[in-house]
Amino acid sequence: MQPFKFYLVTDTHYFEPSLGCSGKALDDYMKNEMYCLAESSKIVKATFDEIIKDSETDTVIIPGDLSKDGEKQSHISFVKELNRLKDAGKKVYVITAGHDYNDHPRGYVGEEYVPVEPTTFDELYDLYYDFGLAQALSVDKETHSYIVEVAPKIRMIAFNCDSKGDTKGRIDDRLLSWAKEQIDKAKADGCFVFCINHYPIIPSVPVFDLIGDAHIKDWRKVASFLADNGVNLALTGHMHIQSINEFYSENGNKFVDICTSVLVGSPGKYRKITINDENTVTAESINVPEFDWDKGGRTTEQYFDDRAAWAAPNRIRRALSGDSFIKKKATKIFNTNTFAQLGRKLCLKVPDELKNKKFADFTGELARDIFKGDQPYVKGTPEYEIIARFLKRFKPVLKIAENKLAKDGVKPDLTSMLLNTIGNNKGWSDNDATISLK
Repeated sequence: MQPFKFYLVTDTHYFEPSLGCSGKALDDYMKNEMYCLAESSKIVKATFDEIIKDSETDTVIIPGDLSKDGEKQSHISFVKELNRLKDAGKKVYVITAGHDYNDHPRGYVGEEYVPVEPTTFDELYDLYYDFGLAQALSVDKETHSYIVEVAPKIRMIAFNCDSKGDTKGRIDDRLLSWAKEQIDKAKADGCFVFCINHYPIIPSVPVFDLIGDAHIKDWRKVASFLADNGVNLALTGHMHIQSINEFYSENGNKFVDICTSVLVGSPGKYRKITINDENTVTAESINVPEFDWDKGGRTTEQYFDDRAAWAAPNRIRRALSGDSFIKKKATKIFNTNTFAQLGRKLCLKVPDELKNKKFADFTGELARDIFKGDQPYVKGTPEYEIIARFLKRFKPVLKIAENKLAKDGVKPDLTSMLLNTIGNNKGWSDNDATISLK
């Protein structure tokens, strides 16, 4: 097989600005959002402009969450952007996901949330028919999953794990049975097969294994099925994070999941992927370009990062909100305490570099940096050391949590999971790497 290069763009969350995207209602909503809404159409246009300039790479793949929340007009406008790619000679393949159909989408006008026309799941089939389904060799009509030959002797299974009913985030046995038929046909035809899916199949960082909506349901079963049937590569999104992970089935077969960040916010990356041959894949991360918006003198990366670092602590404040004495006390500590003050309360030694940093500010930076991939807080950094000391101090609490989280008698090691979430100890980059598939 010849090397196959393509662009991978995930979680565009396109919002049609004419629906209303300014005022107090928007400001209140965006306090807790780490990605951009009002700016999304400009970001998508600028990114597609850059992709169009590349005359050597003719394929673009987008695995889901195309719109903000299923607004019909957002889909209509986004399809126009996809047609720009198509008119420029690009082959475009998409799947839809949970944010693409919604009974109650809304616009933001002044102080009001304004209902707008929704999109049903069934309507998505016709809306995006020209971008994958029309070229498909086989389609699973129930989920809109399909298989297509994207290059000579290279086929892609486009799983849609977000369809009707309770199937969100699930690739069930019926869909796996359909996939098995398609994989067997492809192998008989001498084709290499990879897949896309909206949800990560492998949890992007260790602690995400504990969060049900952070990965495909029964992910080990799905990853093992694919690996054991010769599909060793998945390209995913959903979690707005840069990550590259591997997993081995009980039969010793390897599976690789390349998850890519949200396009319209931090970390603001898309990828150029090269399937070199049946044995290796190369992932190159590209920054979202500068786009037409008043960013206050900041670069696109700074603009995205500042939003993420500001919004993440707001989510914690929202979780702590309430009238109880404990919640009020916790909120005050979170908002005002420096690491030095927390250290005195907990009798912990704090590294000099962190003594004057507010705990709330640190949580924002930590969340931002986890999602950027290549997490920097490895052993020897002051951030690692203080978190390790906190975890040691709260070891009795962690033990209780581990007992409650145990499955089939196996308890998670929360300390190890958390420390390997804040620091990349895998031995390769989450952003730019060549990975073996065997």
